[in-house]
Order: sequence, then structure tokens, then C-alpha cells
Amino acid sequence: MPEGESAWARTLASATEMEAEMREDGWEVVTMRAGHVAPEPPNHGDTDRFGFVYVAQGEDAEAFRDAVERADFDGYEVFNRREGENLFVLTRMTDADGRLALLLVGTVNLSQAGDLAAAARERGEMYSHVQLLDGTLLGSFRHDGPDAFLPEDV
Repeated sequence: MPEGESAWARTLASATEMEAEMREDGWEVVTMRAGHVAPEPPNHGDTDRFGFVYVAQGEDAEAFRDAVERADFDGYEVFNRREGENLFVLTRMTDADGRLALLLVGTVNLSQAGDLAAAARERGEMYSHVQLLDGTLLGSFRHDGPDAFLPEDV
């Protein structure tokens, strides 16, 4: 990457590179670049839902919803880059049998993630939720353990 390039630009470039490599290997890849990602603790809303909440941009929503409906995502990997209070997240979820991958890309403000981190560590699990701006849920994914998602000092 060119010197001085922003962490967000590097994260987007990493997602684009990962997508291209997976496509070369015969995978179908749907990339969802979130307009916003919020760290949501269990006591935030009307439900006990918690995790990273990705707000899907309109152009990505239909392809994302279609992928979720026809796949069984049984694996995931998390790639993070931290700069100050910002965590740049790239989460790859895969359906190995269907050769389908979802890439979730976004930025989380860690100064707002303390309650989520405590709850996720206490429960030993983490979630990724993808929704539209109006709150329409497009998909939720459970992950074993929060360690890959949250730095130790949060």
C-alpha cells in the first residue's frame, strides 16, 4: 500500500484482494461494505441481541440477502486492523460445500465497545448482525468466542 494511505482504504483494498483471490479459486463472493458498524451490547435495545451491527448499503443488500438464504455458513475468519479507537474489520464467512463466501467490511469505534466486549467475553460468543438503515434484519451470524473480534484492552 502507498505510504500515508488510510486504514480504511487499506481495509477495502484487502477485501478487494481477498475477493479476487477467492473468485480465482472458484468461489462465489458477496462483499458487504457497511455504511456504519455499531458495537451493540445486550442491554441496548428491546432484545438481548448483541454483537457488531453492520448497516448494509442499498446496493449490497439484495446480493447479501440472496446469499444468506441459500447458504449454510459454517466457517469464519476475522482480519482486524486497529488505529487508535478505530477497529477496521474484515470478517469472512464461508459455506465450504457451496463454495460461497460473505465478506463483511466496516469500522467500529472501540470507545463505544466496552459493554459489548464484557458481555461477549462473559457469554463466550460474538455475533455479526447485518441490517438496513430502517432496522430490517438481513442476517445474523454466531461466532465462537469474541477474541478474534475485540482487542484485549477493550
